[in-house]
Amino acid sequence: MTDKQYKNIEQIEKHLTENELWVEDVWYNDLYYYVHISWGDWKHEHLRCDYLMEQIGYECTGTITTEEDGGDCYSAIHKYVKVR
Repeated sequence: MTDKQYKNIEQIEKHLTENELWVEDVWYNDLYYYVHISWGDWKHEHLRCDYLMEQIGYECTGTITTEEDGGDCYSAIHKYVKVR
């Protein structure tokens, strides 16, 4: 991983934390940045994460649900690409 990719991860973590969105992990692999949300509400955590990431130049290219129980909360990994 390059210094720029490390800095991007730091920027993502800082932006999400400053906006009081608590995530399990942020990492980079190949061309994508990943954000793992554990048992977050679909609107208050998952959609909000996509919105906050758009603010700093990332576009969501997919979401992988990792845990669910049929309710409004679930765990998922969001996949982002830097667009600006």
